[in-house]
Amino acid sequence: MQVATRNLTVKPLSDALGAEILGVDLRDDLSDATFARILSAWYDNLVILLRGQNLDEEQQWRFGLRFGPLSGGHIRKLESTQEGVVYVSNVRKDGKLIGILPDGEMQFHSDQCYRERPSQGTMLHALRVPREGGNTLFANCYRAYETLPDEVKRRIGGLKALNVYDYNLNPTARGRDIPADAPTWVHPVVRTHPVTRRKALFVNRLMTARIEGLPQDESDMLLDMLFNHIEQRQFIYEHVWRPGDVLMWDNRCTQHARTTFNPAEARMLRRITLKGEPVN
Repeated sequence: MQVATRNLTVKPLSDALGAEILGVDLRDDLSDATFARILSAWYDNLVILLRGQNLDEEQQWRFGLRFGPLSGGHIRKLESTQEGVVYVSNVRKDGKLIGILPDGEMQFHSDQCYRERPSQGTMLHALRVPREGGNTLFANCYRAYETLPDEVKRRIGGLKALNVYDYNLNPTARGRDIPADAPTWVHPVVRTHPVTRRKALFVNRLMTARIEGLPQDESDMLLDMLFNHIEQRQFIYEHVWRPGDVLMWDNRCTQHARTTFNPAEARMLRRITLKGEPVN
């Protein structure tokens, strides 16, 4: 039986983006009306947070499917038993990592932007977190685009950029070269969100290698300017994780990054990624 949540409330997390949703237990079979309110909050706020959750793999997987089909990765499935679920973790079992992206700082990026159909959204459920650090920063790419000078908007309108993920060598920081086997795709520098119809910058420091059709030095200068603009604190919400957090972001209009933390402390978050649509 579906559960209607009458006490659902939405509270902003920052001036830049993000909202906390209160009064919902994601283990419940949420009514269509309740889910519609959650979905609306996601589109309005770009990032949504539900604290104090206690989901197993299947419960998180089923909640994710309410938003659409899940996207597999080129990264192998590790500890997970549920298709489409992976762990972001530095925890080891029998001396081997059970998850991906175990340690260290990670530059701003948008998940799976190196694919023809980049992820529409990503959800993390925090299971174990270090006492300090390992925070996730989210940048509002709507506002980043909207605050560009008009001449820059005209300059980048219609441009496309090559996105690449060199997972084996540079999973957390931008590399210098593009390996022959690295997944790549060309997308517009500015994309239009398929639901909100708002424009957002769609280049990022970790995975955008160059702007097509420009000399490398000109491409580098333009990209550096855009990266620095996106990463201004006025556009950013920094999330400090607590065990039980479920946090979901829209990859079509945000970028995210990770701060460093003590690698001797356990960090484990369960991740699902939603399949997206072609970029335009």
